[in-house]
Amino acid sequence: MAANLPPEIGKILEGLFKKTAGTENGDWIAEYVDFSETEAHGIPILRVNIKDEDMAGLLGKRIGRYSTLQTGPLGGYDDLEKVCDCLTEELDRYLTPYKGKTLLVCGIGDRESPADSIGPETAKRIFTHVPMKSAFEKLTVLAPGVSGATNISGSTLISSVSSAIGAACVLLVDSMHCADYSRLCRCIELTDAGIKIDHSGEELSPSTIGLPVISIGVPAAIRVQDLAPNIEASDQELLTVAEIEAVVRRASLMISCAILRVAYPELDHSASMMIADYSLL
Repeated sequence: MAANLPPEIGKILEGLFKKTAGTENGDWIAEYVDFSETEAHGIPILRVNIKDEDMAGLLGKRIGRYSTLQTGPLGGYDDLEKVCDCLTEELDRYLTPYKGKTLLVCGIGDRESPADSIGPETAKRIFTHVPMKSAFEKLTVLAPGVSGATNISGSTLISSVSSAIGAACVLLVDSMHCADYSRLCRCIELTDAGIKIDHSGEELSPSTIGLPVISIGVPAAIRVQDLAPNIEASDQELLTVAEIEAVVRRASLMISCAILRVAYPELDHSASMMIADYSLL
């Protein structure tokens, strides 16, 4: 399970922009960070591009691009198509530079823990031998498990496999924790800045894997301390929603469909859904 974006990142940036708007030096922030809100297929999207180390330190994040699809509650989602369409287009923006090359998709997390199983469940749904032209030279899938079970760090496994197959980019899919209840199981996030595994503190990023890293994450748990600050609890005690299994199924289905549609542009929504569900039989 990876650490989530700071919940106030949008508010911080929005406040900075408002504070400097109309002033003589009101454009200085744009040199260090881009912040925009848009919408696609009815889904609001928050995009942040951090371009400066000092600004990254201020926000508690790394330099890179961040996108948040504000989907609403994923556990009761029935209209998956508009989220799939939105996610496909947003993911395509990140993966376009690596088309024509080998892509390694890694489902990060513990399949035995529902709130941490979105990565492995997504990996299970990706069928790599679709009989049509692919945007990538080769699409490969890996579910490396967790270091507590394998005693091998994720970065070691991923970098070894990516080197062996000649991958040009690694796409990570993982569950995340959040500090704001309003984001819990209510959004899908993308970034090219890498992620940090919460329980081990391990970093999965271009600096540790040696390749460009794109990640897709869903906030699937929240710390007890963040939800109820007055309750004594350890930093590792997490809570999730009652319908977490429904969240995992819908989120893994939508993410796998988006990956398949970017990899195989001729696929439409219905065909990608059928392939992602059929892969579990």
